[in-house]
Amino acid sequence: MPGLVIIGAQWGDEGKGKITDYLAEDAEMVVRFQGGNNAGHTIIIDGKTFKLQALPSGVLRPDKTAVIGNGVVINMEEMEDEIKRIVEAGGTIANLKISDRAHLIMNYHKKLDGAEEKYRGNKPVGTTKKGIGPAYQDKISRIGFRVGDLYEEDLLKEKISFMIPYKKDLLEMMDAEKCQCSNESLFAKMMRWRDMVDGLVCDTSVLINEALDAGKKVVFEGAQGAMLDIDHGTYPYVTSSSTCAGGACTGSGVAPRRIGSVVGCLKAYTTRVGEGPMVTEMEGEEEEALQKLGGEFGVVTGRGRRCGWLDLVQAEHSARLNGFTSIAITKIDVLCGYKEVKVCTAYEIDGKIVKHFPASLSKLEAAKPVYKTVKGWEGWDDTAEVVKNGYDALPEGMKSYISLIEDGLKVPVDLVSIGPGREETIVRRDPWHS
Repeated sequence: MPGLVIIGAQWGDEGKGKITDYLAEDAEMVVRFQGGNNAGHTIIIDGKTFKLQALPSGVLRPDKTAVIGNGVVINMEEMEDEIKRIVEAGGTIANLKISDRAHLIMNYHKKLDGAEEKYRGNKPVGTTKKGIGPAYQDKISRIGFRVGDLYEEDLLKEKISFMIPYKKDLLEMMDAEKCQCSNESLFAKMMRWRDMVDGLVCDTSVLINEALDAGKKVVFEGAQGAMLDIDHGTYPYVTSSSTCAGGACTGSGVAPRRIGSVVGCLKAYTTRVGEGPMVTEMEGEEEEALQKLGGEFGVVTGRGRRCGWLDLVQAEHSARLNGFTSIAITKIDVLCGYKEVKVCTAYEIDGKIVKHFPASLSKLEAAKPVYKTVKGWEGWDDTAEVVKNGYDALPEGMKSYISLIEDGLKVPVDLVSIGPGREETIVRRDPWHS
């Protein structure tokens, strides 16, 4: 069976972790294909809350194989902390597999990340300062450390002897925090990392393709969202990897023909963290109210997310880039109680109506949202009862809102998430058969 890719349709924080976890119920393997521990996801299982950054969502399902693909950059120290928390909660990582081609995030990457932001002055990118960008820079410069290097001691020592003086000089030049490690201390630390992941490392491309050959269901999990894609997002306010569906192939080692379904995870309103244009952003008390209702605070940073009405111009951009075969709409329950709900259906830029998302930041900053206002809806007392009775049990206003999204994107909404729990999900159609 072809694989299924889950993509954030906005700027991240759409609830991909929950949707991935939900769809993993019927899958044998879950693959994380890009990003690093700058992308957090919260999953609630049996009342327990798990906040993951370095580990993929699938690791919380011990009967599934959870894969960290070659396109991911890994902070071994933070991953170790997450593993400890899972084990302490009664879980296991025996189902985890890590690509020998995945790159490592080093402490000097984090120091450089902060230093680079300083040089951007009053126009920072809004990085989480986790070292993601500098780690990908080293990858592209062909000087990065890969997981497989941990098993080649002579090669590892050689690379360390080059990297330590190089990075120390670079840190000094950028007036950044100094790197205190020596060749010997870094080698010892990396040997400890090797011991931690021993038995988990393999050629995951072979593993994934063998699973697909055997007809197993494989979910490919993206981090962040399509609007943070290095090529197609709101550059330069983007991440350092390909967050779109095409990145699932390069980031995991599978051919495009192995992908059958692409699920776009779309929050019922718009949020983003950090800098960059956001046409439908609210202001003042209106934004604060939605922020509180939705619990819009970053898993990784704790920063309050910027909030706004749903932007279908932006969502259409994502749908086109990724070829969504279905939509999983999340947090639509947060909008319960609003008398009116707005949806942006076009932009007005310099007096002209624009239907497609422009690349120009100046045009985006000048854009005025053209809204369609729809009647709001009230909530319910018993979520379990609503889920039991299915889509027809939802308020009429909410169903009209969903129809508006489907008409705007020309993509069916197959999943409707009406709460944070795994079980608080309504299935209209199985996304695996889109």
